[in-house]
Amino acid sequence: MNTSVRKNVNFLIIMVLIIAVSAVMSYSIERDFGKVEVKQVRIMDPNGEIIAAKIFRPLTATPENKAAAIINMHGYQNDKSVQDPFSIELARRGFVVIAPDSLGHGDSTGRLNLGGWFGDPTYVMGNETALAYLISLPFVDASKIGAMGHSMGGMNAVKLPALFPENIKALNQQASLPGSPELPNVLVTQARYDEFAGFRENQPRTENLGTVESRLAALGLPGPVEYEKTYGSFADGTARKMTLIQMDHHLLTLTNKAVAEAVEWMNLALRGGATGDNWIAPTSQIFMWKEIFGFITLLGTMITMLPLTNLLLATAYFKPVAQPIPNRYTAKKSAWWRFAIINIVICALTYPITTHWGGIGGKIETWLPFMKLPMGNGVAAFLIVNAVICAVLFYLWYRGTRKQGVTMYDMGVSFDEQKTKFDWGIIGKTALLGVILFAWVYFLQGLFQWALGVEFRFAWPYMRQFSGLTRFGYFLLYLIPAVLFFLINGGIFLFGQARVKEESTPVKTQWIWWLKAIFVMVLGLFIVWCFQYLPWMVFGAGPGFENVGLAQYSGMWPLMLFVYIPEFIILFWFLTWFYRRTGRVYLGALMISIIMIWFLTAGTIIGM
Repeated sequence: MNTSVRKNVNFLIIMVLIIAVSAVMSYSIERDFGKVEVKQVRIMDPNGEIIAAKIFRPLTATPENKAAAIINMHGYQNDKSVQDPFSIELARRGFVVIAPDSLGHGDSTGRLNLGGWFGDPTYVMGNETALAYLISLPFVDASKIGAMGHSMGGMNAVKLPALFPENIKALNQQASLPGSPELPNVLVTQARYDEFAGFRENQPRTENLGTVESRLAALGLPGPVEYEKTYGSFADGTARKMTLIQMDHHLLTLTNKAVAEAVEWMNLALRGGATGDNWIAPTSQIFMWKEIFGFITLLGTMITMLPLTNLLLATAYFKPVAQPIPNRYTAKKSAWWRFAIINIVICALTYPITTHWGGIGGKIETWLPFMKLPMGNGVAAFLIVNAVICAVLFYLWYRGTRKQGVTMYDMGVSFDEQKTKFDWGIIGKTALLGVILFAWVYFLQGLFQWALGVEFRFAWPYMRQFSGLTRFGYFLLYLIPAVLFFLINGGIFLFGQARVKEESTPVKTQWIWWLKAIFVMVLGLFIVWCFQYLPWMVFGAGPGFENVGLAQYSGMWPLMLFVYIPEFIILFWFLTWFYRRTGRVYLGALMISIIMIWFLTAGTIIGM
């Protein structure tokens, strides 16, 4: 074994060990180091659909010592594990918790019926099946049940008391609707920077209280209301409180205050505020450590692709995939800045328009009804439109530059310096290499999900197993626009047309190229984020799109930039590395597309 191979083997082993330790820590924290039992369950609803859920049972909860219990429901673009901060902290304090995947989410089957969700008071996306299962458990006190939910989950929560009037004694709405006056003991957790105007309007106000003009009428409060003040009585179910969280809609679930308020509220409403020897102060929390270790497993698994790629490229079969990096052409400094600014402007303009146009209730599903992922459709529209624009602009540029001796070899596409020539044998081996790399990371993640029940994630459904062939089919379908985008925009344009010079060392080149890639490819998204949030967070002027009369672009898609911007920053490091390792755009485009679409399709919502 030569030195290079040995180093890569050792690097791979070290990374797997880091991942294993982090996965075990995530597992242990979720179970409060042996004090809580966590089980995955699958429950069949009356329509034959499967509702997947996680049950958190503190070991103190037994048939002889029944415990108060809570159903903890996720939001629209989430799954059950996004609610882990609440599940973990409640279970540590003696509550039994069930966290289900709603229909069409995560590991549950079926699809979201959007019309039923808004129009049918009994339609709660399968959560009623999970709640009935929870109530039936022998260690649960069926007379002391709480319901909580984030966003969509909160909208489901307000329907449940009518379906289970003898059981539910408390509610916690997180960045959602407050419900109606007859609901029992309601805590409204309000995000100050909630992207959804309908949820944001739950804020306390002194005018028109008790009328239909005031959202607070839903709480049955007759006079001026203050944040952080409890009104009414827990004994008769009239307790009301609104707590304000200095956070946006989605990230509210990761805040200490939101979790602490929920813990305290459920304890007051379901257990009369009783504390014992095992009680833990609500603000003393451990859930964030699980999120941190989850991020280590996520990033560590991606890093394992590097030594594995090196090992495979060292074999005789895959060695031809590692081609020399073209070095004849680099963009002049003035031209690079022109390319960068044009791409940044295009990205900033097209993101809100295309995602809104193609996304939830948009044109893509109308034109292509087999594309059933509402969020995936918005992303696909953005990727396709940008790829087409980039291809047209590249063609216009290349038609003139070709006369100066620049060829598709310099763009990282051709395998001949003078003419456009595709070596299909090498391209085929590149595709096979990509399949092997994905199989590796998917197997590695799946091994720990099977053994420990942990996913590799931070605050969002990232690396998780496909729940069935349907989701895998969507993965293959939505992979097409991603590959198109990363071949053209993230390949030919970024490393060809906008190619920059090599630095003094390969390591320095990797990091400088990555930073420039972020500038060119991600800054446009960051500008959209700043336009939406800076006037609001810094000057209190409200969301940027609403300020200029474009409220249709506010809401879901600016929120998603909290996910996409850091995700793209990381992915472009790997894209840069794959290009520099192979000298061609193909492997990087394939691998980054695979990782991105895996993240997108494995847990996202499936619509009707």
